[in-house]
This record gives sequence, C-alpha cells and structure tokens, in this order.
Amino acid sequence: MFATTTATVAAAALALLGTAPPTQAAELGTTPGTYTNYAFSGAPVLTDVTWSTTVQHDPGYRANVFWSHQFGFDKGNGAYLGTQSNGGSKRTLLFSVWDVSEAKSGSTGSWCQGFGGEGEGMSCRMNLDWTAGHRYTFEVAAEGDGWFGATVTDTATGTAYKLGSIKTPATAISPTGMVDWTEYFEWNDPRATCYDQPFSDARFGVPTGNGGTVTASVSGTSDSGNACASMTRTDVAADSTVQNLAIGNSVRGAVTGQAGKCLDALGGVMDGAVAGIFPCSGGANQAWVRAADGTLRLPSDYCLTAEGTGNGAAVRVRDCAGTGEGGAVTDPARQWTYGTSARTLVNKASGRCLDVPGGDITDGTALNLWDCAGGANQQWNAPATY
Repeated sequence: MFATTTATVAAAALALLGTAPPTQAAELGTTPGTYTNYAFSGAPVLTDVTWSTTVQHDPGYRANVFWSHQFGFDKGNGAYLGTQSNGGSKRTLLFSVWDVSEAKSGSTGSWCQGFGGEGEGMSCRMNLDWTAGHRYTFEVAAEGDGWFGATVTDTATGTAYKLGSIKTPATAISPTGMVDWTEYFEWNDPRATCYDQPFSDARFGVPTGNGGTVTASVSGTSDSGNACASMTRTDVAADSTVQNLAIGNSVRGAVTGQAGKCLDALGGVMDGAVAGIFPCSGGANQAWVRAADGTLRLPSDYCLTAEGTGNGAAVRVRDCAGTGEGGAVTDPARQWTYGTSARTLVNKASGRCLDVPGGDITDGTALNLWDCAGGANQQWNAPATY
C-alpha cells in the first residue's frame, strides 16, 4: 500500500523553483544551460507522455547537474521530472508538481515531500546511482481522479522504478509548452564560472504520448544566453537532441599520480591551500576539472597555481581570478598543459613539471615544480576531455 504525504509534512527546496526553465540572476554564479522545446501537432488529449534521457558521458559524481523534462497540464500549473547528480551526495530521480498538496510514494525506496520557495508543491523522489550510457525513459500517466504517476525505466536492464503519484486538478497533460533542459545548479555559488564546470552531454528523445501513438517534434533550441553560451551546443536529429555543455572542459574527477594517490588541496578548497598528494577520498578538494583555458580547477573557482618558475617552486591552490569572458584565465602560472602520452602536467609559465619531490609518497607530501624528466613522480592521470 502506498504511503500518502501532504505538503505540510516536510518542506524541501528543489534544485529548480518557479514555472519557467532555470535562469541565472546576475548576482549568482555563471554556469551553462541548454533547452529543447517540443510541439505536438493537432493538439491531442494526452493521458500519458514518455520522455527519455541518456547521459552519454558522466560529468563526475561531484557534478551538480539536473537533466529535466518540463511540462504542463490541462488545468493547474506545471511539472517536471528528471535525474540529478548532486555534488557528491546520492544521485536522485524526481517528479515535481507546483501548487498541489497531496502525493503518495511508489516503489520501495521512494518518498514524497512538499517544497516551498518561489513556488509550492509536491515532489516524489528516489535515490538511484544511474549509469551513463543507459537510456532511461520517464513516463507520466493519468491514474484517475486527478492523480498522475511517474515511472522511470532503465531500458538497458528493464528495471522500472515508480517515483510516486501526485494529485492535481487536471485530467490530461498539455501538448504545448514541453521543454527538456540541462541545469548546472552551481549557479547558486556566486564564485562559479564557466571554466570550473564539468563537461556533460545528454541525449533527450522526443516525447511520445498515448502509448506511443503520437510523437512530438522539436520546435526550437536555446541556451542560457550568458557568458557560457559559447561553450554549449545542441545537436538536433529527427528523434532526439543532444545537449552538450561546458565544451572544452573535462569531466570532474580525480587527478591520480604516484602510488595511485590523488592531487589534493591539503586542508580543503581554499585560497592558499598547499597542493599535495593524499589517498583518494572523492572529496571536493580532489575534484578537478581540466578547463578549456588551460587551468586545472576545483569547484568554486580555485586553480592549481605555481608560486614561481624555478626548480622547487611551490604549488598551491589559488583563486583563479580569471578576467576573461566567463572567468577565463590568462595568467600562465595558473595554466597547465597535460601530455596524454607522457602524462605530465607542465606549467605554462616555466615549462616545468608538477613533481612529487624525491618520489616521496608519504601522505601530505607537498608538490613542487621540477625539470621534466619522465619519472613516475611526474606522471599523472587526469580527467578526460570530450
């Protein structure tokens, strides 16, 4: 038997609040966003709609990204459902509707909760460590008396998850106003820039309705319109679009070196932190993006920085302080060239390599610059770019 929840039980802020696709306020961080709009011909009455999402390359477990399907009803306000990567917390599937007050959970492990902020409503959710490359379908279907249920299916395994059902004043899903979008919700960090965001690409299948008997078509695409727009692209095909974001950056992940230890901002992500090696933990202080401007960045716009140019020069984490469009850096002390064959990180200001001094693999060993010699103490495995 399903559990029933009302909006007064537990309020929780959602990644997106409001009735329009996400936008970034000027005082907030600068992150990319892309949108695909759809239209059904003939204005069909839709009792069910199915969307699909395939995250083709995982942007990293510490990425903050929401791949969403937004839609409306014939009565009442809008809704959305999709999948999130939550910055190192458990990944989530969710189904949310504005201006409603009653919901019931679905499969084991799902729950429903109220939300408030720029709008109020109900959200049904489930934690799922989804798999990149798998195609997930998202179906919303009328269940009678205003109830609409959401079911997510991993088409690679056949496993289905019912997120729950939400009661609305509606009888059908609107055939207009559907949009798929990718939101990088580190926009809520005022330090976030285009260049500390990880690359992602997701394929959104065109929506189908009424058991697959009607199919929408793409009516338009757009981007966030901010400084990150030049780093996004939406590829349109007959049956899908692929939204590519943070193009030129890598995914977010560990940089590993000698003895498998991680490049670490010792003591945490902050200006002046010593760059050293430490056992890999998956923490934010080991979550690097190789950026299109040649920097190596941690979340919240901190860059690996050489403190000098000579042998033995210290290496620290510093405020990126990029003055170019979207936060791009031009300071060569903050720029590194990664040789994929030699696996070296070469500082642009000096031409010297990021080095584990003397090959000392003791936890917390501080790194420095040294003439490139090809040794194991100068070899690093860095996140991939696409």
